[in-house]
Amino acid sequence: MLRAEFRDAAGNFSLNVSMEVGAETAVLFGRSGSGKSLTLRSLAGLRTPLEGKISLGERILFSSAEKIDVPPRDRKVGLLFQNLALFPHMTALENVAYALPQGKRGRARAGEWLARVKMSGFEDRHPDKLSGGQRQRVALARALAAEPELLLLDEPFSALDGPLRRSLRRELRDIRREAGIPMVYVTHQIEDLCSLGDRVTVMKEGTTAESFPVGRLWERGARGEAWNALGWGNLFRGEIVSREGGFRFEGNTVCLDLDGGSLFPGEGLVFVAPDRIRILYPDLPVDPDLGSNIFTAAVEEIIPLGSSVRLYLAADDGTMWQAEHSSGAYESLRLHSGSPVRFAVPPPSVEVWMGPRISAPEFTRKRAENLPLRS
Repeated sequence: MLRAEFRDAAGNFSLNVSMEVGAETAVLFGRSGSGKSLTLRSLAGLRTPLEGKISLGERILFSSAEKIDVPPRDRKVGLLFQNLALFPHMTALENVAYALPQGKRGRARAGEWLARVKMSGFEDRHPDKLSGGQRQRVALARALAAEPELLLLDEPFSALDGPLRRSLRRELRDIRREAGIPMVYVTHQIEDLCSLGDRVTVMKEGTTAESFPVGRLWERGARGEAWNALGWGNLFRGEIVSREGGFRFEGNTVCLDLDGGSLFPGEGLVFVAPDRIRILYPDLPVDPDLGSNIFTAAVEEIIPLGSSVRLYLAADDGTMWQAEHSSGAYESLRLHSGSPVRFAVPPPSVEVWMGPRISAPEFTRKRAENLPLRS
């Protein structure tokens, strides 16, 4: 079990970390500059916090009160950074063996780890003779060969393409489960979070703001809050009102027809996932089932996400929406920043919940403007 509670500062940036990780993968999620990498460096012992305590199992790695600061080499922590830090003058086998006792025994174990990450036959190659994915595998083998009690990874697969990235994520997930140790994985990619994580800790402006099981992202009654905590999705507060033939949501700026169900008039929250928003093609008729859930907007920002594209849409009423579409569909629309668009929200895509859940002060504060958070 990793337990960390510490405070640090770098210039004008303040870091406040509080987290617990068992034999699971904890994803440290947040936008660039939120303090994720600084947190990992403190856990690894590469940086000394101003105050606090970090323990791993029964061992105290850092305690300002007890004046304990175990050096990195003695922490039994495996670390894999984005730049990998392989030694260019060493072969793949020598790079892995560097973390092990010298001699035949260490080289034999290094060979076993290379085989475990599917790098048999590449033992004598130097890093410049390996592909990006092969270098990742060597770096991962080196991080695990010393049998660490904690594994830290700082966006190690960010430079890899989709299929290779997915393959390495699967292998890493299986290896972590076999090892039975805590793993902290830093990313700002939703796909990494969903495929690797057991628990997510959200970092915002240097603070570990929220932590919850990744499974909550798929619970219909809770997923709106969970996704929105990650800065993904469209969440609005308002009133559910009865109307002829069904119900309607009325917020400060957003109004949506709802898809019946077991609703009743009163205060409520609605959530719309970005991938459920439809961009309307100008030359195609509008589906009448969309009701009045049709909006006009201008594209404010376009963010490529590999196989998909995220659009930030500034609606005419001043509300910002997130939409996601496949890259192919986006290219056919020929959108750019400032493009006028019409989009629709199918009533069945609107998730609604009512009652005590909506009174949480954190969401009341964030939603005072009735605007979705941006990731």
